Amino acid sequence: MYKSFTFKTPSIVFGMDAINQVGIEAKKLNAKRVLFLTGPNVKKAGHGERVMSLLKDEQIETELSILERSTPEPTTDIAENTAKLARELKVDLIIGMGGGSIIDVAKMSAALLNNPLKVRDYFGKEKLPNRGIPTIMIPTTSGTGAEVTKHAIFLDEENGVKKAVASSNLLPDTAIIDPLLTVSCPAKVTASSGMDAFLHAAEPFLSKEANLLTDCIALKAIRLISKWIGPAFANGEDMEARYYMSLGSLMAGLVLNNSGTSLVHALAYPIGGEYHVPHGPSLTCILNSCLNYIKVAKQERLAMIAEAMGERIEGLSEREAAQLAIDAIRNLLVKLGLPTSLTDLNITDKSKVGKWAIDGYAEQRLLSRSPRVLSVEDIKTIYENAF
Repeated sequence: MYKSFTFKTPSIVFGMDAINQVGIEAKKLNAKRVLFLTGPNVKKAGHGERVMSLLKDEQIETELSILERSTPEPTTDIAENTAKLARELKVDLIIGMGGGSIIDVAKMSAALLNNPLKVRDYFGKEKLPNRGIPTIMIPTTSGTGAEVTKHAIFLDEENGVKKAVASSNLLPDTAIIDPLLTVSCPAKVTASSGMDAFLHAAEPFLSKEANLLTDCIALKAIRLISKWIGPAFANGEDMEARYYMSLGSLMAGLVLNNSGTSLVHALAYPIGGEYHVPHGPSLTCILNSCLNYIKVAKQERLAMIAEAMGERIEGLSEREAAQLAIDAIRNLLVKLGLPTSLTDLNITDKSKVGKWAIDGYAEQRLLSRSPRVLSVEDIKTIYENAF
């Protein structure tokens, strides 16, 4: 009844033109030499030059590294090679600017400077013994929440499965969230990353580790994202939509960091790893099946999600309101052009369901939060229903 909890967050700078604070924030962390990681699209948009100029204004030396990758999630060697570069350059701060993959590489490479093993040695919960060098994270999408979380996701090429390093020692020192940076984000990525953010609020709200503080933030994030993801998707230059999507994503990231996701993310890992499906679609293709399977355990909370999404639940039974939430989420996915089944992704081979179920069941770091206890057979059923 009287639940105890902790709440962890980096220092946060949020708002229009918040990027202008990057030099000042780096100075606060006593930076003298920075490794600035970003991707080709961010550089093309001109954001990289702006960051480097702002750092130069504070007399901070900056080395730029443009990260390329051939898979939706970064491979472990990218983080290891980046850490090697950072060590050679003798930097004292790493800045990551981009989507979740860039930010995850930045977090992990900073950590590897003070932790001697390979990335895969730290897969799992709280296996990183030491904090890395200081980090500043700057998202250019409204979705992953990686700028405020203790997680970094990589493709384990040995096993073909996505895996996570989850450690408090990965939490960034500072997150700078500037909605103006998301204007160049394509509509498809806006939809995909936006629904990832939605789940970063909704899944923890349904999980065993929800608490009063994260509940309040989660419902507000669900409300914001549900209202503004459509306008942001339809018109990327709608600044009101971009502002509230950035805020909703930030809030969802805080919820994710403190209450955690569960079965949807756990069961998406085998799909994403085997088929190299981007993170958002790997979640949405199994989402409806997952929610229907746990509905029996969380009808009241699903009803609250329906209400937060703007659905009218007056006069409905709790069961009807819970189903309304699931239907509303599916309708939103359809409007955004996101897959609602495995078949939508042209995944039709059911012979692999048994292997996926075993791999998914192994993700107990996430599944332990599921509101319904799941066996391997339960997980097989969820996958089968997702076709």
